[in-house]
Amino acid sequence: MTTATPLIDWHALGQVLLTSLVLGVGIVVLFSACVYSLSQFRRSGATVVVRATNAIVMTATLAAIAASVVWGLYIIIHK
Repeated sequence: MTTATPLIDWHALGQVLLTSLVLGVGIVVLFSACVYSLSQFRRSGATVVVRATNAIVMTATLAAIAASVVWGLYIIIHK
C-alpha cells in the first residue's frame, strides 16, 4: 500500500511566501533609499562629498533593484 501525497506542498508554499515577502519589502526599502539619496543629491547646499556618496548609493540601489528584477524574470522564464 502506498501513502497518499498531500494536495498542497506546504513547505514549497512557505518558501514562496517567505521569498515574496523578503523581496517585496526589500525592493521597497531599496527604492526608498534611492529616492532619499536622490533628494539629498539634488540639495542646493550639498557638498561634493555628500553628492558623491549619494550618487554611489543611488547607483548601488538601482543596480540591486535591476538585479532582482532580472533574477525574477529568469526564474519565471525557466520554471
